[in-house]
Amino acid sequence: MSEVRTGEFSKWRSNMLDEHALLKVWLWDIGPEKPVAPERPIAPRGQAGDPEYDLAVIELRDKLAGYEARLKEYGRRKDEFADWEIRVGGAIEVLFWSTDARDALANDQRVVAENRQSRRRYYVSSRTRGHSGLANQGLPPDVKPGRAHAENLERQAAGDAALQQARRDDPVFGAGAV
Repeated sequence: MSEVRTGEFSKWRSNMLDEHALLKVWLWDIGPEKPVAPERPIAPRGQAGDPEYDLAVIELRDKLAGYEARLKEYGRRKDEFADWEIRVGGAIEVLFWSTDARDALANDQRVVAENRQSRRRYYVSSRTRGHSGLANQGLPPDVKPGRAHAENLERQAAGDAALQQARRDDPVFGAGAV
């Protein structure tokens, strides 16, 4: 059977149906960063009528407009962070297809390089094929799985058990089949 590497996480072999599971990539999403409030511009000192003071007041108005925009962004990010903490409570494993995982990791790296966030958000999980030896399950050393991750694992185990029971109970192919 011929094999062609199509990306960092994926290989293509002659039968794609058999290779379906190899296209899955598990990434840790550690959530949004806790936002930092912007600094308010400092008001100029001096007396009205002094040209230097008046110029500084005009510049302050421009700075205040930018400050207002940064405050709105801060409020949005603060709400996003609070929502993440309530719903997820920490890092969570998310299933991606190999192409989507490659895009997510590349975009994450680009955003960090552009200084739009200080740290990466996505990390390859040790659950991903070929990455089983990663320390801390692929998470950064100071990060632990969140509450929602444990809940997801419980749901997966319950679903697997229900599927096994359905297979055993199947009248044609199950344990009671004649």
